[in-house]
Amino acid sequence: NGTKENFLLQSNQRFLILKDNNKVIGTTLITKKNDPIKGISSFFLDYVCIKEEYRHIGLGKRIFEEIEKIAKDEKVNKIELTSNKNRKDAINLYLKQGMKIKDTNYFEKNI
Repeated sequence: NGTKENFLLQSNQRFLILKDNNKVIGTTLITKKNDPIKGISSFFLDYVCIKEEYRHIGLGKRIFEEIEKIAKDEKVNKIELTSNKNRKDAINLYLKQGMKIKDTNYFEKNI
């Protein structure tokens, strides 16, 4: 039975921490993005991480429930994230939370 903490970083960021007896067992970084052209806002999850020994007991679902609660309170339209296609457990968690896989290209440039 973990407890959760919610820290505000920058004005558009939150860091959620899930703890068990003061031991960090899960985290996620949420960045709020606003698209003035489309008139929508979204939460981008930079990562969702739960310690391996705490997986498959519903904590991922709890984190997503908290994210959705915050999103509704802030009138956010959608939740987005990226995930490596080899992270099967993570992908299953996201799909169980109602997320859809979108066909997209990911670009990066090292500077």
